[in-house]
Amino acid sequence: MATFTYLLHLEKVCKKIHFKKYCLVEQSLCELEIKETKVTKMGSIPTAVEIIDILEMVSSVSEVY
Repeated sequence: MATFTYLLHLEKVCKKIHFKKYCLVEQSLCELEIKETKVTKMGSIPTAVEIIDILEMVSSVSEVY
């Protein structure tokens, strides 16, 4: 019985982790869209630092999946 309870607990923990990863992905995508919108509105070419930030954000999103 204790093993079954422990497995249920682990399932809940796994669900919470997946939900947290999903939230982080959503947050990263929103930040990426905001940066893209700023660049589009400014009509300028992004700087090297902005490009690196965007690439890091995209790679962190892909690491989650």
